[in-house]
Amino acid sequence: MDVPESERIELYKIAIAHNDITEALFTTRLFLKTVKGIKDWSFQPLQDAIVIAYARPFTRNKPYGPLDKKWERFTDPGLQRLHELILRTRHTLIAHSDKQYHQVQIIPPGTSTIPGIPTNKDVALTVSTKKIARIMFPRIEQLCLDIGGRLDKEVFDLLDKLYGGRDLPKEPFDLV
Repeated sequence: MDVPESERIELYKIAIAHNDITEALFTTRLFLKTVKGIKDWSFQPLQDAIVIAYARPFTRNKPYGPLDKKWERFTDPGLQRLHELILRTRHTLIAHSDKQYHQVQIIPPGTSTIPGIPTNKDVALTVSTKKIARIMFPRIEQLCLDIGGRLDKEVFDLLDKLYGGRDLPKEPFDLV
């Protein structure tokens, strides 16, 4: 194929980003369908999966790096702030265990950290962490739809520009 490598790499990055944002969208929808409150056992793992999938295109990726910065700009200021919050959450809370966001407490025998829960017999510990407010997840769905729609358009525009109307091999082939 005589498609320049730089254009194939750009299509690759857009296609992978579209896949990651779609994963974040579907996981957000699962979260909204199943998580009823902050104490729900699936809150933390689903939140983390959403943040990881959403942030992936904007972090260092080998060998081609992150998406172009233009993809990090939103016309809606609320979506812009939410995008920045998700990336910050990924960098400080999920991909790392920064002390500022994770607290470990020792629970002496005969005490409890939760009112109404029986006291423990032995010394124990608890690890607490910050969470994204549950009311933010419908907005996260909107954020994924916004950038996902733009990526979807771009991936098919590039695909058509680079490969539309060409005489292609009869078998699937790797882009890069």
